[in-house]
Amino acid sequence: GLVMLLPHGYDGAGAEHSSCRVERYLQMVEEDPHHIPPMGHDERTQIQKANWQIINCSTPANYFHCLRRQIHRDFRKPMVVVAPKNLLRNKRAVSSVEDMGPGTLFHRAFDEADENIRNNPENVKTLVFCTGQIYYELVGERENEDRDDVAIVRLEQIAPFAFDKVAKYCAKYENAEVVWAQQEPKNMGAYSYVTPRMMTATRELNKVEKRPRFVGRMVSSAPATGMSKIHKKEYSDIMDGVFLRPKD
Repeated sequence: GLVMLLPHGYDGAGAEHSSCRVERYLQMVEEDPHHIPPMGHDERTQIQKANWQIINCSTPANYFHCLRRQIHRDFRKPMVVVAPKNLLRNKRAVSSVEDMGPGTLFHRAFDEADENIRNNPENVKTLVFCTGQIYYELVGERENEDRDDVAIVRLEQIAPFAFDKVAKYCAKYENAEVVWAQQEPKNMGAYSYVTPRMMTATRELNKVEKRPRFVGRMVSSAPATGMSKIHKKEYSDIMDGVFLRPKD
């Protein structure tokens, strides 16, 4: 039942304070990217059969539930929690007591939070999948742009992969281009892990394969820059890529 709490998040603090090297843990996940196991609630045994879990929670309630279920299970499996320190002081990252009360549980993924966008999927042109801290940055930028044609879905449990949830949201926003957005460089983060699994999920469950367009930092030998000016430029490029803004 080992739990590893690893700080991970890009705030311009440099290579030593940005990445927990989550891609290395994902590389070691014992899961076939081209096979979808039984995904029904009463028959799903992904975690029992996997070697460990990789979690990146975006809300206090989901963080509570991932620790709670780790203790209350009748089996033991290591869990790696990728925990951005930035969210400790982010005013958007809050949960009510009711979110942790009776009848609540851990969510492997969250649909679009904005009710107007969520209830009008036919108007969505871009479906963005992401995990962790970047979600709140994308939401803030979307508000600044006053956009209602971009839906943002959070993967809270990166591994084992939520094939059913990804297929469900791709089917719901069927007219949208699928994007994977991350803070990390292209050769790091979850991109290499999620891409073949997203393609498998949509191909096998929806019968329409979708390959996510990558938006993130360029390939790099170092996890992150320590120069504020470069960090801000990289951040701006990510937002430009998601919202398809013309570059200066």
